[in-house]
Amino acid sequence: MPRRSPAAVRAARPRRDECAAVDGLSAATVREIRLCERRHLWPGAVARALADWRRLAHGPQRRLRPEVYRADCLCCDAVEHRRILDTALTRLPARAARELRSQVAALDDLFERRTLPDPAADPALPWWQRRL
Repeated sequence: MPRRSPAAVRAARPRRDECAAVDGLSAATVREIRLCERRHLWPGAVARALADWRRLAHGPQRRLRPEVYRADCLCCDAVEHRRILDTALTRLPARAARELRSQVAALDDLFERRTLPDPAADPALPWWQRRL
């Protein structure tokens, strides 16, 4: 693998403003999310995943078909975004997880109401991957 110059490495890192805060969460929870992102994900992962999960849950019905929201590209795959949120929820301290879970749970409920269970899905998959 070719070595990259220090300037290229700095340019590839997210800027501070790309580490978006999630609206409606306390400053302490945002700090915990940023720490979790540094340790287990990447800067801005939770805010982006939550925004994309929200866009899917509130979006048009035609986007709720699995062939639409399950993409070949991980950055476009809504199922991957929900997995990122699940990772954050399991890695955050209890108080921060509870705050984030309140937002995620509302979107989960909406997604669940707008989709149907897939009877052919593998029961070992997370619930959001067993929906049509």
